[in-house]
This record gives sequence, structure tokens and C-alpha cells, in this order.
Amino acid sequence: MRCLVVGGTGFLGGVIVDALLEEGHSVSILSRGETKRQTGAATTTLAADRHQSLDILKNHNFDWVFDTCGYAPNAVTHLLSAIGDGISRYVLISSISAYGSFSKPNLDETENVPTATADDLALAASLPHGRRSSAAAYGASYGALKRACEIEAERMLGDRATSLRVGLLVGAGDYSDRLTWWVRRIDGARGTFPAPAPQNRPVQFIDVRDVADFALRCAIAENGGIWNVTGECITFAEVIEGITYATGSAATPVWIDEQVITDSGLAPWVDIPLMAPSVAEFRYFLNVSTAKARSAGLSCRPPAETLTPLVDWDRIRRNVPLKCGMSAEQEALLLERRDS
Repeated sequence: MRCLVVGGTGFLGGVIVDALLEEGHSVSILSRGETKRQTGAATTTLAADRHQSLDILKNHNFDWVFDTCGYAPNAVTHLLSAIGDGISRYVLISSISAYGSFSKPNLDETENVPTATADDLALAASLPHGRRSSAAAYGASYGALKRACEIEAERMLGDRATSLRVGLLVGAGDYSDRLTWWVRRIDGARGTFPAPAPQNRPVQFIDVRDVADFALRCAIAENGGIWNVTGECITFAEVIEGITYATGSAATPVWIDEQVITDSGLAPWVDIPLMAPSVAEFRYFLNVSTAKARSAGLSCRPPAETLTPLVDWDRIRRNVPLKCGMSAEQEALLLERRDS
């Protein structure tokens, strides 16, 4: 098939490109060219900002389009209008953040989900072109805008549109550092380190390669509609144990109550990666249902197969500062407060 990967030099986009090439498809990449990634002679690179002129897409015909960076509905409209009506499958990488609230476990695709408000749309429109391809730029509007993207894709393409509500995406090359922070903290460490209690706190993530494989599967099977795409729900203790095994570390966790963490001025998710806040709105953020996708062939590799290459990747980039996580001083404060 003739395939276009929008954002094909990014974390997920690059892995989708690799999966398509491995299956013998013809691949073009639409990218601003700011992210350097070796794509090889087997791909065609189309350099353009998706939010500006897309005349570069003229005289190109595609069967499948994989959109990894559609963050606002007008961006989806602009892209699909430029591509034309000839495509047979459009796969939008959406997000479980589209649900907005996670006050109950096992949310599935039948859940009624609010879409973007006028304020959300105004925020998206106000962003400079250079920031519109950054998920972080949309802040609290991110999830609602993703839902608006899903609606727009379905409006334009009907059942030729596939929206993958992806959970926490991890793997080698993930610069969000949410899982990587724990890998680096534990790798080679001795003694103890703080971790958020309780030990059975749910964690749910998915290897980037598994998302790419399922995106390709949906295109082949012509699976339209909305799909939750994330991994099995495991416990925080299992994550720590897996990293300890993958790194060969002798360090051991000290489990810290959430009240101690918040009283110390630390924020879940940002200062304590992988820790979803226990407030009602986010209580089950890392505990959504993937039954529908699994029935259609979603297969997730065991955590060990994600952690081993992640450890190897991070060991060659130790000079790169991490984007989240605790400082040594914050860790010491937590342990001190826990013992007081």
C-alpha cells in the first residue's frame, strides 16, 4: 500500500514507519524536518508544516494515512482536505485523555465523552504554528481537542476513520521520561529509594511497537471507529520489580504514603512519574478497558521485553537531563518525613 505517516520522524511515527517498511509498503513521511531520524532510502520525505500550506501533497496518492500529531480538529480538516478523498484508511493517534474524567475503572469506547468547547478551540487557534505540533502546548484542553479530532475525522471519512485512544506510551526513544526516570533511578543504585504507596497502585502502559503493530492491523482489517489501545494493568510494585531485574540493581523501594508525598510539596505524575493522582477525576487514569482492541488482535509484549531495550537505550544517553522526576534532595525529604 501507499502510506503517509504524518509526524513520521517522531517517537511513535518512526516506529510506524519501520513496521510499514518491514511489511513491504511504500512509505512517505510528512514532517517539518526538525526531528532528525534515519529513515533510509526506502521512504519519501515531504517537508512541510501541516498547519500551513500542504501543496507538497499535490500529485501524491495514498491508500493509508497514519496521523501521529493531530491535536486540533482544524488540523485534521486541513490535512484530509489536502490529501483528498481517495484514501481507504485514516488512522488517528488519539489518547485516553479524551475521556476527560477517570472516576470509574475500566472505561471503554461506549463511554459518553465531551468534546472541545469554544475556549478549547480558541486556545488551539491562538497557538503559534511552531507550537501546534507539541501535545504539551494544549494543556488541559488536550483531551477534549483529541475528541474533537476524532469527530472531525469521522465526519469527513465515516467508517474509513480509525481513532486509537492510546494510553501511556513507553519504550526506547521515549523522551517524556515517565518510565525512563524510574529506570535511571534504579539502574546501578544501592540502598533505598522512595516509591508511592500502596504497592498495588495500578499502572498501565504500552510499548510503542505494540501500538504501531495494532495501527497497521487496523488498516489491513479496515477496522474503523474508536479503540482503547494500552497494556495490561499491573501494579507499581511489579513495575519496580521489573526494572530491578532488568537493570540488575540491588536497590530496594521504601513505600511512601501519598499524604506524605503531597505534604512534601511533590506532585504526582510530574515529580513522581507513573503515579496518577488519587483525586476522583484521575483515580483510574491508568486503568481503562482494552477488551475491544484485544478482541481485534491487540497483542502486548510482557513488560520485560519493553524494559530491557529501554534500559539499554537510556544507558547511552546518561548525559541527557530527564524531563520529570524527583531530585536527590526531594527524595531525601520524603524518606525523612516518612521516618518522622
